[in-house]
Amino acid sequence: MSRGSIAFLAIGLVAAALSSHELTDARFAVIPAVAPSETKSAEPLFASIDLPRPTPTAHASSMAFMHDGSLLIAWFGGTREGAGDVAIQMAKVKDGRVQDSWTSLTCDQLEALTHRVIRTLGNPVLWVDTNGRMCMCVVSVSYGGWSGSAVNQLQSDDGGRSWSKAHRLILSPLFNFSTLVRNQTVAMEDGTIGLPAYHEFLHKWGTWVRMNAAGRVLQCDRMHSAAGEWLQPAVAATSATEAVAVLRSANITEPVIGQSATRDGGQTWLMKAPLDIPNPNSSVSMIRLADGSLLIAANPLVTGRNVLQLFRSHDGGAHWSASRTIERGKKGGEFSYPFFAQSVNGMIQLSYTWQRKGIRLCVFNTRWLDTDDTESPPMENTP
Repeated sequence: MSRGSIAFLAIGLVAAALSSHELTDARFAVIPAVAPSETKSAEPLFASIDLPRPTPTAHASSMAFMHDGSLLIAWFGGTREGAGDVAIQMAKVKDGRVQDSWTSLTCDQLEALTHRVIRTLGNPVLWVDTNGRMCMCVVSVSYGGWSGSAVNQLQSDDGGRSWSKAHRLILSPLFNFSTLVRNQTVAMEDGTIGLPAYHEFLHKWGTWVRMNAAGRVLQCDRMHSAAGEWLQPAVAATSATEAVAVLRSANITEPVIGQSATRDGGQTWLMKAPLDIPNPNSSVSMIRLADGSLLIAANPLVTGRNVLQLFRSHDGGAHWSASRTIERGKKGGEFSYPFFAQSVNGMIQLSYTWQRKGIRLCVFNTRWLDTDDTESPPMENTP
């Protein structure tokens, strides 16, 4: 047995020993599906805006609706990915306009809050708790690259302008490194939060984390077996006990979207056959819409990220069909790392990395999704 295999086995054994199943009544907080009124009467609606660009590069956006209906968007930006000047940027969008934008969290600020060395930041994930408080998980690197990262949870009482109560989540059994987050959280019936995460060191796998309002980790389990190289899970609950997950593929011999599922509220996960949708080792996003259908945003290519397209399922993820193309560019272009949210009026929000230069936000309704994609999407739609 190779050294790498021995190390991987050791990590797996320790992870199994530390995984927690103290919550036996695990149930997702699923809102019953309703047919949005706009799908039958309104015209197809689609609009896009580009967020401010305070830094040369921007990547990996996340979104959350505040209780006043405004949408907060976070991403990381700096001179380049992994640089020491990378910070978490935020923008507030309401009524289709950017109302404000600011630098939300720097390496120095997180270092002061956690009393740890912070070399760079990345992959913010936003959500709003039941008290209306903004919460964020953010990946930090103290030493090495992303494989040496850790996940920090923070809270804000002023909509992401300042942060307090930061602490590092214990998600890895050995030295607590090489864990990251990327996709949206999942609300549970008892007020706890499901957090899709992933591990990168030596081997890659998706992780299901469950934590309480104080950020204490109650469960941390792998979402699939040792076979394959799957990461960055995106989870959508389809009932109180069932959920599906789609995963990015890091395996060049299987460049398709991976799939996992649970039937017991996330306590156990079973890897299923991959979807027949190509994946060029790029992040995917998924959301359960108000009408009960599932929507995926992905780069459906074997190589490259120059096409961003939607895929929809009306049967809980059993079957998927191609939907609208958001953007298509020349080879070498990039429209990547999508992230979904849906407002109370049914409008779907999709943010994504635009050419690594900025973050673009698209807003559309389900009527637009149901319209034939007969027109070619814009080529290099430069703002």
